[in-house]
Amino acid sequence: MSKKDNFDNKENQVIENQVSSFLSNNSKIIKYILIAIVVVILGIIILNAAMNSKAEKNMDALEVAQTEFASATAADADSETYSEDLEKAISDLEALENEKGYVGLKSSYLLALKEFSDEDYQSALDKFINISEKASGTYMGSLSLSNAIVCAEQLGDDLLVEEYCQQLLDTYGNDAAETPKTMFTLARIYEKQGNSELAQGQFQQLADQFPNSEYGKLAQNSLLNY
Repeated sequence: MSKKDNFDNKENQVIENQVSSFLSNNSKIIKYILIAIVVVILGIIILNAAMNSKAEKNMDALEVAQTEFASATAADADSETYSEDLEKAISDLEALENEKGYVGLKSSYLLALKEFSDEDYQSALDKFINISEKASGTYMGSLSLSNAIVCAEQLGDDLLVEEYCQQLLDTYGNDAAETPKTMFTLARIYEKQGNSELAQGQFQQLADQFPNSEYGKLAQNSLLNY
């Protein structure tokens, strides 16, 4: 055996002795640490299971509330149970509105639609904007922002319409299903403001980017006026 091998064997033996001594002297501490780790892992497992269970219950509750809401709003307003059924459906949605994730957002979205149908455009607008911010970058975010634009139009606030249109286009570009409609709305606002140059440019951009869409064809017709 070479001197180097002999040295390495002695060094390994020293390390093994040190590790063995450390484990022996600190066995209780190590035991407690291992127990603590196991407790933390079990806690995480239990918490995840509880959260998953709650999420499933919330989804089930949303499906029920959504079905009841659709049924209540479609029912004959003169029926004996119309008001009672509608109030219950709204109450169930309100109870879910503050839940995190899709359940809370969808509940709030349905309530915003109800406020819009009741012509409470400001309340609907506030809800749609809140949803669009929480769900930014998603389909529900762009849809809610598009609905907020409609609410602003109903309120006669052209500056707010322009702001939300630009916000939707800046955030989603051509990826949102609502983009063609938003571009057409923005062009109409420019026309209303007397800014023909911007209106023509917006109509042209819409016609070029979405030539086969409903709003692209409307833009092509609008360009005939320039």
